[in-house]
Amino acid sequence: MSFTFDHRRTLRPLEVYQTGIELMYDLAQRDWMEVVLAVIIQQIQGFNVLMMFVNPQPPNLPNQLQTMHCVSSLYRALTVMTDGVLFCQLRSQLKIHSLRVGALSITPVDVSRTLAANDPSLSMPDEQEPLVGADSGQLVDDADPKFVINYFFYGKSINSKEVSMGVVEAMATAAPFDKDSECKQLEAVSPDGGCGIFIESVPGGSRQMFAYKHATRALKLLYEQIIVRQRRFGDLYLDLRYDGQRFGELRMLKFVGGVANTTDAVAEAR
Repeated sequence: MSFTFDHRRTLRPLEVYQTGIELMYDLAQRDWMEVVLAVIIQQIQGFNVLMMFVNPQPPNLPNQLQTMHCVSSLYRALTVMTDGVLFCQLRSQLKIHSLRVGALSITPVDVSRTLAANDPSLSMPDEQEPLVGADSGQLVDDADPKFVINYFFYGKSINSKEVSMGVVEAMATAAPFDKDSECKQLEAVSPDGGCGIFIESVPGGSRQMFAYKHATRALKLLYEQIIVRQRRFGDLYLDLRYDGQRFGELRMLKFVGGVANTTDAVAEAR
């Protein structure tokens, strides 16, 4: 798999990450072996990023673009963009045994839109961020009001790109599993090792089984409704409840030298 970049057509990193996480979430709700017919398009209203998978194969041919190919390709694309600081138009041909089965493109929606340096609204925060102050709140899922997240910030900040790729890693880790199957434990570490995410079920607390669809939903809401909305990238604990009963938890931790930055705040938050 190779990538072609057009450096003249730039993209805002945070728009790329948020759109990519939204697309990864959608893919995680599909069957792992499901054939992708025609196209998958992801664009968030108001963002200058469009991500698209295209399957050019007639449906009667044996080699077809599947969910697993899309997850792997999107993960690699976001990793390459991050490692090389290549936030610009990307195109890639997806092949199986030298046979083209699809294509991935990440492109600006409106090339005439200027990415002004004095518009920080959707840029990544500075890498050297201050300590994240202790804070807490509650988030109710609009799609399912019974699903409630109590969140607690604590400890030190985490590099924003590490957080973003940590969420991508966790989504990609969950994607192969049936969304309705039980998620007892899920662990993911960002590719550069700066952010760890740990999700696990809490047995006996609720009649609702904690499934992978709840884990991925928590990741999606965590990123777009808590982290991005508040522009706060740091150690975070999520208490996950369904119909008032605790049934899962999520921890996001700063890693230093491959070791988690732990604190008693997690125990206190519980």
